[in-house]
Amino acid sequence: MDSRAKELWISRKADGTLKAGDLADISGDTAVGLDYSNSLDEFGGICLPRYDTDVDTAYTTGDLIDIVIPQGGHIYNCKITDPAATLYAGEPLVFANGTVGELTKGGDIEAEHVARLFDDVLDDSLYATIIWGV
Repeated sequence: MDSRAKELWISRKADGTLKAGDLADISGDTAVGLDYSNSLDEFGGICLPRYDTDVDTAYTTGDLIDIVIPQGGHIYNCKITDPAATLYAGEPLVFANGTVGELTKGGDIEAEHVARLFDDVLDDSLYATIIWGV
């Protein structure tokens, strides 16, 4: 996560499916994975790791989780769709349509993207370091 001050955090109950790095809808008491193809979902933030839960394990239903609300120009670790190819620093990322809680490569770097890759993704990693909103 970005080391700069003034990060915005919020706590919500886990729904039993979210993991660290997932994009979350925080419009209710319980956070759920953002489903871009469903217009009722509202993006709220990125789930942060929890001290007692491995990053590849879903948070237990009802546990309080911290969610950071990303700020433009700040650096975050986020879940991405399986790239199946090398992605390079600076490539634009958009909300993954049909994949809950993740970003994917695509979009117009001038208008449509929500983030850019900060570092290359040289393997099939499901996590990436991103720069939000630029």
